Amino acid sequence: MADIRREEVPQFAQITEYIRKIVTRREFLQYSGAAGLSVSTFYLVGCGSSSTADATPRQVFVANAVGMVVAEPTLCVGCRRCEFACVSFNEGKVQPSIAKVKVNRNLLFGVTGIQQGFVRGEGIYGNFRVIQDTCRQCPHPVPCQLACPNGAIDVVPPVNARVVNTDKCRGCGICTQACPWAMASLDGPVDGSNTKATKCTLCDGNPECVQACPTGALKYMAWADRTKDVPPRQIVPASIQLAADVKDSCNKCH
Repeated sequence: MADIRREEVPQFAQITEYIRKIVTRREFLQYSGAAGLSVSTFYLVGCGSSSTADATPRQVFVANAVGMVVAEPTLCVGCRRCEFACVSFNEGKVQPSIAKVKVNRNLLFGVTGIQQGFVRGEGIYGNFRVIQDTCRQCPHPVPCQLACPNGAIDVVPPVNARVVNTDKCRGCGICTQACPWAMASLDGPVDGSNTKATKCTLCDGNPECVQACPTGALKYMAWADRTKDVPPRQIVPASIQLAADVKDSCNKCH
């Protein structure tokens, strides 16, 4: 077989240029296919999707959020105006249970009584403080985003909030279990015909909950990683794993 040099095949120059920058899977396969390269080449240039069902890869490595809602429990009076403002603005409903900010989680001692609950601190059967839980806008790997089997949680500019794409959401509720702080909610029964997940969108950088708070107990501030210093609210079930189309990619880097 004759020896073919790279400079004699124009496609090689195009491919070389493309592997130096981030491209979509579809774009890369269009170029690599012309030169007869295998699909596996895509994984040599970065983190990709192992799914062949959709030509557009899921967002795996994502930018950090620009801001986040931070709570100051000592200023909170438990009025829960933040919850009502959040839901009425985002969903047009009066349903505090699906608010993106969640108040009063430490007011429950549980059926075992104060002896078992009081010493646990900030847990749901905790220390009887009024606590406002807010979305941490997790850095990569984002638990709710990567656990979603439908790829329904996107990173949306300008503030890079982790937002539920309701067109893709099927209401399975996996994101509500995947979040260690139980911040995602469902607006109906699991797998209901019209059920959608909901979580904090940061209101494009002007959160309604912050505006509604009468005591200044909620503030919108520059993002910082709070995932290590805020105790989890729930144990994520071992049955919840990374979705198949991102598991292989993430394993290469973590």
